[in-house]
Amino acid sequence: MRLYVLLLLLTTAPPKYHLTLLAHPAAPFPFLSKFGSVTIDVYPEGVRAETFWLNGFSRNGAPAVTVMNPVWRMYTDVPISEIAAILRKLSTAGMESAAPYAVQKPVGGTVKGIAAVRYRMQYGPEAWIDLWTTRAVPENPQLRAIVAELVSGISPATASTLRAIPGTPLYVELNFRRYRKLPLLECERLRFDDAGAGEALKVGAVYFRAPLLDAIWK
Repeated sequence: MRLYVLLLLLTTAPPKYHLTLLAHPAAPFPFLSKFGSVTIDVYPEGVRAETFWLNGFSRNGAPAVTVMNPVWRMYTDVPISEIAAILRKLSTAGMESAAPYAVQKPVGGTVKGIAAVRYRMQYGPEAWIDLWTTRAVPENPQLRAIVAELVSGISPATASTLRAIPGTPLYVELNFRRYRKLPLLECERLRFDDAGAGEALKVGAVYFRAPLLDAIWK
């Protein structure tokens, strides 16, 4: 009986994984250009993001993202619930009020050889956002919470739709009059190990805490 329970636990244990995504937020949203492209590493334990200017991480269940300035060796904690407000403050165009009027029937396929499903959020006859998600790895609650807050800062109505779409995002493509087949998020690779997660999800050596985000926002 004990052997059976042990085998059952081994076969049902959540898989280790390391999903690397590349985000391009500045293409449709110029006010985010100072960040450039963002490399996002997703582990079972949490999420890390890196840019040429700022880095950050957040462990599952944490109420904040730890943001680090690798040049000045400073870090601070930014509540996830405040991310949308920060984006609105940075934006000169304000929030986008348009909401998708429909989500088309899911279509199966692959992204970088990974089984995935496409959800098309339709905004008009020639306007849509394609979101590809996968269930090859468990949904990461911290990734979903942060992405929802990021999108809320730009388009609250779209964020509400995103929350209802299952799976882990692998690819997001914008298709509007001004932006045709513009990738916002791309899958770089997926490995089934979590090597390096410990170092990625903690503050680096010789960093000191800054009291406010503005202190490292330089």
